Amino acid sequence: MQLRFHVSSILTVALAAAICCPAPRAQADDELLTIGSKAPGLDIEHWVSDGNGKFKPVKEFEKGKVYVVEFWATWCGPCIGSMPHLAETQKSYAKRGVQLISVSDEELDTVTKFLERPFETDEEKGPSTYGELTSAYCLTTDPDRGTYEDYMVAAQQNGIPTCFIVGKDGKIDWIGHPMEMDKPLEAVVTDKWDRDAFKKEMKAKQEAQKAMTEIFALLNKGDMDEALKKIDAVLEQTNDMQLGMIKVQVLVQQQKTEEAQKQLASVFEGIKEPVMTNQIAWSIYQATVGGQIKGNELMKTALAASKKAVATYKKPNAEKAALVDTVARIQHELGNTEEAIKLMKEAIEHADARSKKDMEEFLKEISVDE
Repeated sequence: MQLRFHVSSILTVALAAAICCPAPRAQADDELLTIGSKAPGLDIEHWVSDGNGKFKPVKEFEKGKVYVVEFWATWCGPCIGSMPHLAETQKSYAKRGVQLISVSDEELDTVTKFLERPFETDEEKGPSTYGELTSAYCLTTDPDRGTYEDYMVAAQQNGIPTCFIVGKDGKIDWIGHPMEMDKPLEAVVTDKWDRDAFKKEMKAKQEAQKAMTEIFALLNKGDMDEALKKIDAVLEQTNDMQLGMIKVQVLVQQQKTEEAQKQLASVFEGIKEPVMTNQIAWSIYQATVGGQIKGNELMKTALAASKKAVATYKKPNAEKAALVDTVARIQHELGNTEEAIKLMKEAIEHADARSKKDMEEFLKEISVDE
């Protein structure tokens, strides 16, 4: 099965998380860690890898250098899916004053056992384990959660993977998903980053996270109508993807298919990266096949957005192959088997080793159907 890069199963998990998990702890405005805040120092217990000797453990950030502090866990599929990208990013920026530090809050033994797992790659001399893969950057673990509290909790971030870009002056320049950091990181390194503009955008997102407390409480009580009103009030201020997907799920539960379809289209319109489109489209596909969503209307919306995202790739690569795979599966579910077979063959041609086997098995299944 191909690894999807964003928050695990956004559609199917979003509402469950809202109902089952504790709401994020509210922070006073003067305590909120945000864009322009001084980055907290690092007090990390275990430095597992050091970029093959290129980097030293960091406590305080050195002026003139750029740091990426990323939070992950061994149980987090999207975190694992981001690892190849993190390794390539560190290799690309190692000589440009960038140090990438990945932080788990698990016990050292848990992390070291995970790193022994085999990593499948098409490269003849590529890494054979996740330990070899992540040796390109600084992978760490901090079981007392001090660093997690200083960053994730202080910044109202309640999902991983999440990374913080610390600029050359030791202040936070960007917060977000590691698969979306390429353009911000390049801008920070080349002194072209507009910190003030992103601060406004980030503040709106953090306000949305604070509003989650009230929304979660309403969902816990089963008051879907009031929860929708609160969600809409927040969405008027910021196009928060997590809230947008929670709204989709609530509307699905209320059997308001047309409204859910419009909301899903709105979420897709706000996505900047095709990997995110893939994650949500895949979640819609899985929820439909699994019976959590009745009918194919949402899947048709996902198909349209996915086809549009495919067109943004200038050349074939593994990310595009994963997206084409999603499109092919949706096409098959909609009854367009001939088109699905054509697309699946295209996906297999450019897929990475981790995904190719699963795609080939699916191709055999649908070829029999045809």
